[in-house]
Amino acid sequence: MTFNMNRMRATMLVAAVLLILGMGIIGCTGSSVTPREGNLKGRIVDKSGLPAEDALVTWEYDSTRWSLTDEKGQYYIEGIGFGDQVFNVAAFGYHTSRFGIEIYSGQTSTAEDFAIEAKSFDYLEIVVEEVSATHAVISWKTTDYTNGLVEYGESESLGRTEREEDGVYATTHSVRLIDLSPEKQYFFKIIANREGRLTETSPMSSFVTQNSLEDRTPPASPTGVSAALTSTPGQVTVFWAAVPDPDLKGYKVYRSELANAPFSQVSNILIPRGQERYTDVTAIAGKKYHYRVTAIDQAGNEGGYNDVASMLIPGQVATEVRWTRANSPYILAGDLNVTETGKLSIDSGVEVLIAESDSFRLGDENRVEITVSGAIVASATTDFPIIFASAKSNPDKGAWGGIKFDGVDSSVNTFVNVVISDAGTGLQITNSAGIFSLLAIKNCNTAVKIDNTLDLQVDQVTAQRCTTGMELKSNKNLYISNSTLIHPAIGISSQLNDGIKISGCNFLEYTETGLVSNEAGGTIEFSNNLFVSPLGTGIKLAQRNAMIEYSTFDTPYAIQINQGSPAIKKNIFMATRSVFGAGKKGIEHLLGTLPLPIFGPNNMLGFSADVAYVGCTASDDSKSDEVLMMKELSGATYDYRLRQPYPGLEDTWGINRSTIPYED
Repeated sequence: MTFNMNRMRATMLVAAVLLILGMGIIGCTGSSVTPREGNLKGRIVDKSGLPAEDALVTWEYDSTRWSLTDEKGQYYIEGIGFGDQVFNVAAFGYHTSRFGIEIYSGQTSTAEDFAIEAKSFDYLEIVVEEVSATHAVISWKTTDYTNGLVEYGESESLGRTEREEDGVYATTHSVRLIDLSPEKQYFFKIIANREGRLTETSPMSSFVTQNSLEDRTPPASPTGVSAALTSTPGQVTVFWAAVPDPDLKGYKVYRSELANAPFSQVSNILIPRGQERYTDVTAIAGKKYHYRVTAIDQAGNEGGYNDVASMLIPGQVATEVRWTRANSPYILAGDLNVTETGKLSIDSGVEVLIAESDSFRLGDENRVEITVSGAIVASATTDFPIIFASAKSNPDKGAWGGIKFDGVDSSVNTFVNVVISDAGTGLQITNSAGIFSLLAIKNCNTAVKIDNTLDLQVDQVTAQRCTTGMELKSNKNLYISNSTLIHPAIGISSQLNDGIKISGCNFLEYTETGLVSNEAGGTIEFSNNLFVSPLGTGIKLAQRNAMIEYSTFDTPYAIQINQGSPAIKKNIFMATRSVFGAGKKGIEHLLGTLPLPIFGPNNMLGFSADVAYVGCTASDDSKSDEVLMMKELSGATYDYRLRQPYPGLEDTWGINRSTIPYED
């Protein structure tokens, strides 16, 4: 039964071939053979070497010359033209194959056993795409999930291979052949297999590469595009990986100041093959540039781009530069100095990330610094602050130098709604003017330094996790208002100022001292401030007479005075947060000379009589009444506003705020 079925299938296969050709059948014992013709015999086997019965062997030039193999796999064909000839082999359940052999006139040639492959899937739609002078893409489909390779070469001996991604089985396939020669015929076949099955081979195919001058296929896009600063300020070098196309001529480098804006070629120079880098010497300090690289082949075809490299140019900003939110983040890898002729404008939402080291190694060689000698306008909305922070994740304090205004007398300078993190000194204002407000400074050694300024006001600064909140030195008529210094060792260190006012500020959780004052002269006023710490001293006065009033202290050590007769009145002192369970010293005058200085009126709670006033005494109108704070109702830790007037409607003591001083 099996033999008959195989015979039937073979007969149907022969009939189909002959019907397509529309020609008469001439069998193996057919018409006479001319003297210039020869014959062929041989055997068809499967991959294991067993005979393949009922395989149809046909002469490719004339399919009327054919033979079916017998049970031994043998075939015999007469009447074949002499010379090198090609034969096709077709069998049910096997891939169609072909082989070549030389035929001699008047002789019977004997072919070696030819093995055909069993078929568990079909190759479909084998297509040669994107043929250029140097490359081609071979694509195909299979009727089952397979993985394979393309074997190719300049003759049917092939010799080169290009594999798909190993281990990935699919029904749609594509392989790119590179390093081809122009105007050459290439032969190829596909060898693939189903998972766990033997390989199966497609029929041999071929294609011809184009002439280089007729090539319309662009080269591949460069990859690995990156940018780096050189040792020379204002220069940036762009790098990329070499494109492997053999007819590659060179590269073009394009630049734009916005990633989504049109790009322009940096110069008309074509970067030659083998020199996969370009140094841009036309970059302007303070600007951020985006770079693309394309490849050009010998025919002038230009490929596309893959990667975009971006670089903010450090150095001397001598013109007007604007940083936009759309172009953020800005990664600063070297010192930036806005010179006397420069102006830097920063939009809301801009994020500036500072590199770990200074590429230029100028100033502080190890840390990036921003210095402003000209003008900077950084005014942001509350929802989208401007951020300066280390580019490193979880950085230590002092990861970069910070921002310094140095000798800037322009009132154009504006720093509003700005966040500064991870610096040595977050913000330093030296001999400068401007608007500085709504600043959040975090994780710095010192949040703010101000020195040698005139009539400067700094408002609404929040310093968190900074060792020192503010250092103020040698200023004239300096005003610090509505600021919060939380978790410092020292909140504010104020030295040698000629006139200073600190008002509406919160000194919270300091470990040593809230405010240290050692002034040169002028009016010294500390009013409406809140001091809260379980351990430290609220205020230390080294010299000069200061006015301390309308403040609230919840700390075991309230005020320490080295010398002089400051005015300390209308303050509330308590020690509810003291780690000692009670106040240690209220107001202490270290000289304690007679007659003892008198301070008041104040309200002193939680300090025993012997430590409430040390080396000094209270005025007759001072009190020790219990006071009611809003925190008793709101639950906010630092809400030390009075719940009701104290001691009277006309003159309420303690801090006077309309909102919670600080809320975690």
